[in-house]
Amino acid sequence: MDALDQLTEEKKDILQNYLVVTGQTDLEIAILALEHHSWQLEAIQAQFGDTRTPSRPDESLGGLGVNDMSSDEDDHPPPPPPPPSLPRTQPRPPTGFVIPEALSRSFLTWFTWPINTIWNVTWPLLAYFFTLFPQTFRQAITGQSTRTGPSRPPQDPAAVATRFLREYEEAYGTQHPNFYAGGYSAALNKAKNDLKFLVVYLHSDENDATDKYCKETLADSELLSYLVVNEMIVWGGNVKETEGFQVATTLQTVRYPFLGVIALSQPTAGSSTTKMVLIDRIEGPSTAEQIIERLTQQVNRQSAALDRLRSERRERDMAREIRQQQDDAYQQSLRADREKARQQREAQEAADKLKQEQERIEAEKEAALNRRERHLKYLYENLPEEPAAGETGCARLSFKLWNGERVIRRFRGTEPVEHVYIFIETIEFRECGTKAESHLEAEEHIGYKHEYDFVLISPFPRTKIVNREALIKDEPALWPSASLVVELVEEEDDE
Repeated sequence: MDALDQLTEEKKDILQNYLVVTGQTDLEIAILALEHHSWQLEAIQAQFGDTRTPSRPDESLGGLGVNDMSSDEDDHPPPPPPPPSLPRTQPRPPTGFVIPEALSRSFLTWFTWPINTIWNVTWPLLAYFFTLFPQTFRQAITGQSTRTGPSRPPQDPAAVATRFLREYEEAYGTQHPNFYAGGYSAALNKAKNDLKFLVVYLHSDENDATDKYCKETLADSELLSYLVVNEMIVWGGNVKETEGFQVATTLQTVRYPFLGVIALSQPTAGSSTTKMVLIDRIEGPSTAEQIIERLTQQVNRQSAALDRLRSERRERDMAREIRQQQDDAYQQSLRADREKARQQREAQEAADKLKQEQERIEAEKEAALNRRERHLKYLYENLPEEPAAGETGCARLSFKLWNGERVIRRFRGTEPVEHVYIFIETIEFRECGTKAESHLEAEEHIGYKHEYDFVLISPFPRTKIVNREALIKDEPALWPSASLVVELVEEEDDE
């Protein structure tokens, strides 16, 4: 019982069916046999000469996702025949010699005892191994394979469905139900998800009624219109294919042509799950009117339950859509807040960067101004003193400044014109003693090139004195005396 408690409900159902089919009473032997066959009941049934599974209401059928709710009589195959008994023969005494009856029985008992003992020991073992490996024993005895069903290797269900449709149309034309272009499991899942009826048609080429059934019944316009109006999914399969054979075994088909109607069942008490069940089966030849009548009965019987399931699904979908809309609105608001925060952060970063740039420029300007002032102070302190009034070889220069003031100073002829520019540039140091006495230290900056913001001009004729490296005595506009005008560069550009 411990092994039985460890089984799932599906495996318990398969075990119960196996016990009915084989007549086995030992649970441990039955579980070992099923585990050897990977719990494939169809293979074990084939070995006993019958592919039908006993029908029980609301029980799983073959593991293909369908339960049988239709009324079908149980067909239990008989248990395997008992092993042949060992013939027992009386030894015949030689002619002319008579053995007493008691001696004869004693001799026979001693003669058959070893054989009976060996047989009693080996037969249970043979029976046990026959239960585990029946196919191997039958192949060893008959030399033939006992495998039933199609031997074709597994194929793509969509490809099998396409081949079935092509062969069907080649044989019976294009007027037929709209067969689902996929495997049985896919059609079953679609019917379950869409809350629709699934009509399963199993086709057998060997049945005499198949041709008329396909040409007349399945091609009937009223039946085709009925299937379309009621949005029924129709799946077709040939029993010569692996999938069609498995479906036939699962649905326990007895006669062909076969139509099965599958729908979603109501949740049972104590369970909220639903499953697809076989609610009706139409076996053997039938007319389109009969099929429509049977389908109508099932539609009327199941419509209320399906409508309730559809309503519940719509409510769930609506609630899920509302939650999705709320989530979308929240995410949109969150994205807007993040975008706003990002813009504010970028604006703050830009402001900080601008401020830093302005501070850097101001610092550079201040440093440049400081460097200029210190350099000018150096030039001021290193400018030669004005020559005395009686010193010869000097030029007397008169300057008209930018503010209208006039300044006169004497320069030696051997001094460069640069000294004249330095004199004008540092005139503020002479006029403003506090600037000359400022805390700035005079410093010559190597590589620093001072730019003058003015130019010296000789008015008659108007001549710009720009060669600051020339000596004063070599500049005709300055030697031996000159009256010069100091013009700012900006004023000169405006002119």
